[in-house]
Amino acid sequence: MKRSGAALWALVSLLLGACSDAGTSQGDGAEVVFQVSGEAEEVAVYRTLISAYEKDNPGADIKLVEVADKDDHLQKLATAFSAGDPPDVFLINFREYAQFVTRGAIEPAGPLVEGQGTDLTDYYEQPLEAFTFDGELQCMPQNISSLVVYYNKTLFREAGLEPPAPDWTFEEMRAAAIDLTQGDVRGLGIEPNVIRLAPFVWSAGGEVVDDLVAPTRFTLDTPDARRAVQSIIDLVREDQVVPTEEEVAAQDLETRFAAGKLGMFLSSRRDTPVFREVTDLKWDVAQLPLIGEPATILHSDAYCVSRGTPNLEAAAEFVAYATGSQGQTITALAGRTVPSLREVAQSGAFLDPLRPPRHSEVFLESIEHMQRTPVLATWTEIEDVAEEIFTRAFYEDGYTLDDALRDLAEQADPLFEEANSG
Repeated sequence: MKRSGAALWALVSLLLGACSDAGTSQGDGAEVVFQVSGEAEEVAVYRTLISAYEKDNPGADIKLVEVADKDDHLQKLATAFSAGDPPDVFLINFREYAQFVTRGAIEPAGPLVEGQGTDLTDYYEQPLEAFTFDGELQCMPQNISSLVVYYNKTLFREAGLEPPAPDWTFEEMRAAAIDLTQGDVRGLGIEPNVIRLAPFVWSAGGEVVDDLVAPTRFTLDTPDARRAVQSIIDLVREDQVVPTEEEVAAQDLETRFAAGKLGMFLSSRRDTPVFREVTDLKWDVAQLPLIGEPATILHSDAYCVSRGTPNLEAAAEFVAYATGSQGQTITALAGRTVPSLREVAQSGAFLDPLRPPRHSEVFLESIEHMQRTPVLATWTEIEDVAEEIFTRAFYEDGYTLDDALRDLAEQADPLFEEANSG
C-alpha cells in the first residue's frame, strides 16, 4: 500500500506548474528543519510538498525529519526543546500543542504568516480558534478534518444494505453493523478513546468536560453522556460487531478495513491516502449517525515555529507556503487533509468525485456541527488515561461503565488540576 511519490508529483506539477511563480526566498541558504509524524503514505505527502516549495523557491532548503509514531514525535520534540535544539518547524495536532505553548516554546504564527501576506479571514474559523492560545494564533492550521464513517461499498451491497443516508441514526448504524458481521468480517471499527466517543456524547445532548476553556473534570457521568457511551460499549460487548481486543492486536482496524474485513470504520481524513492505494477496495464516507443532534469532532494539525529559531524568516515563508493555496492543493490532492483554506476545500483538488471517497463533501458538510476537546497542557496524558479505562470497558468482563467512570475521575481529575495550577 506504499504510495509512489512519482505519480503524485506528476499530478502536482501539472496543476501547479502553470501558476507557480518561482522566486527568491528571503531565507536563502538557511536550512529549515521540519519534523512530522505519520505512516509512509502520510509522510510522502510532505516530501512532495517540500519538493514543490524548493522548486518554487530556489535556494530554499527544507530538511524533513520523519517520526513514524505520534508518541515518539511528541517525546522527540520535548527532548529537543529541553536540549535547546528543536526543529525549526513541526506539525502537531491541536490536542497536543498546549504542552509546548505553555512553556513558551512556540513563536506565535499569526504575525509570521500575516507578514507573508496571508489573510486569515480566508480560512475556516474552527481550526484557527483551536490553535489560538492567550489571544494569539500560535500555529497555522493546515486542515479541518472531522470524524466520519468509512464504509465498504462491496460489503454493504452483499449484505443487501443501502449506503448510509445523510441523516441516518445510531440505531440504523447498529442494525447495519449487525447485518455486516458475518464470518471473519466485523460490522464496525471504533477505537476506545475520548475522540471517538465525544461526538456521540454531544449528539445525545451531553458534554465531555465541565468547561471547554478551563475544564476541571470529565462530565461523562450525566444521563445523556452515559447513554451515549453505554450505546457504544453495547456494540462491542452485547452486539459483538466490533473486532475483539485479540483481533485488533493481530490486525489493526485500518488494516482490517483495507483488507475488506470491516464493514464500517470511524476515522478522520488521514486514512484516505492509505485506502486509495488498495485498488480492489470499493469505499466511501458518510456522516456520523445521530443519537439526537448532528455532531462531529475537529481533527486539525498545524505548523508550529519554534521560538528562538535562527531561521525565523525562512521558517515563516515555508509555513505560509504550506498553508497557502499551492501548499494546501498539494496535500488535498494526496487525500491527506481537508483544507483549512476555504478556496482549496471547495475546489476540485479536494472534491474530485473521480477519486475516492466519492462524497468528500461530507467532510465540509460536517463543519457546521463541529465541536472540539479542550486545549490543555496535560490533555495528552488525560487522553491516555481515558483510553486505558475505556479499553477495559470495551473488552474486560465484569468491568462496567460505573467502574470506568469511577476510575476516570480518580485518575484524570488530578491531571486536570495539574494543568489548571500550572
